[in-house]
Amino acid sequence: MIKPWYKQIWPWLLISLPVFSILKAVHTVYIMNQQSPDLVVDDYYAQGKAINQNLSLYREAAARNLHANVLLAGNKAVLSFQANNVLDQQLVLDFVHNTIANKDFKVVAERSGESMYIAELPVTPTGKWSLVVHDPANQWKLRAALSLPATEPIKLTY
Repeated sequence: MIKPWYKQIWPWLLISLPVFSILKAVHTVYIMNQQSPDLVVDDYYAQGKAINQNLSLYREAAARNLHANVLLAGNKAVLSFQANNVLDQQLVLDFVHNTIANKDFKVVAERSGESMYIAELPVTPTGKWSLVVHDPANQWKLRAALSLPATEPIKLTY
């Protein structure tokens, strides 16, 4: 005598494959909604429309002939300018993590000597970062792509 279909193993194995796939898809959607990746710039397209304004600050740094290097040692950032330019007593350093927005931080570097600035960092950054250096009045900007830890000074560009 043949058993009814619901008492055999083969139909249940065949039914379990699509059911398992559906459950796994629902679980994946749940994980995606709970742990969505951070966007470093929330409004990317609005930022894209303002690209000329941002580039003008880098052009201003080029017009002022600003050249600088940054050395990150432990929790200190040492900025050294190559020319003796008339700069403020403080500079702002924006550390922007490439993928995780809540790791971003901003520090103020104090002048130490004629063309050197020192800032104390709240954390010792590791991995890939973008560094933007600007004056408190936000009239010019310099930037660098950082791959940390670094043992040599990193050149800031326009």
